[in-house]
Amino acid sequence: MATAQHLSKAPITEALIDIRATLPQRTREIAHLAALGEQYREQYPNKKDIHEIHYRVEFGSSPTDKKSSAQIGFRYTSAENAQVIQATLNGFTFSRLPPYQDWNRLRAEARSAWGIYANHVRPENITRVAARYINKLVFPGPHVDFDRYLNYVPVVPKVLPQALGGFFSRVVVPDEKAQCVAIITQMFQPSFSSEIATILDIDVFREKVFTDEEEVWSTIEALRAFKNQIFFDSITEATVDLYK
Repeated sequence: MATAQHLSKAPITEALIDIRATLPQRTREIAHLAALGEQYREQYPNKKDIHEIHYRVEFGSSPTDKKSSAQIGFRYTSAENAQVIQATLNGFTFSRLPPYQDWNRLRAEARSAWGIYANHVRPENITRVAARYINKLVFPGPHVDFDRYLNYVPVVPKVLPQALGGFFSRVVVPDEKAQCVAIITQMFQPSFSSEIATILDIDVFREKVFTDEEEVWSTIEALRAFKNQIFFDSITEATVDLYK
């Protein structure tokens, strides 16, 4: 496990805070949700619709597949394209894209944007909260010994050449003590560029019915701390040296 510390060149490509909520019938309408645009417009002037697509396959003498789409919310992006809000009929997501600043600013911006959303839709309850960080770890090449930089690399059977042309792993870990679930995804796929990079995606969430907003934000704080433990346990000191 690498020593947990602040990384001045953090490899974060996206940091998200996600809050799922149940909205009352009177506000669970796209027309009502659309009015949020005026409240977000000054800081998040770019607006796009979010649609949910459904596929249905019908089997029979002549199999057919049908596709339907329904709008479920709106995506608001800041002028510099660094912050994104997704306001939907089932919740709220706040994203920070590069350049990442720090957790305190991410949390403050997310809480401010959430307050606008919550005051508008008046959720009946909150059912799930999550902190997710997607990291792009770029290693010096042209060849990399992944064991030098990562603690958990897929093992190649010894009868095969000990080389990796790509890998994908997804581990789901329920933690009863922390009362949350962690989804850890690692992916390496060679690209046309000379860059050698691995995606380390850590998504930590807790599902329960929250009735107190302060509990929501204290839970998000705890999830972020748990995410940090996973991150530094997943990398080595050699990786820390690349980003500190």
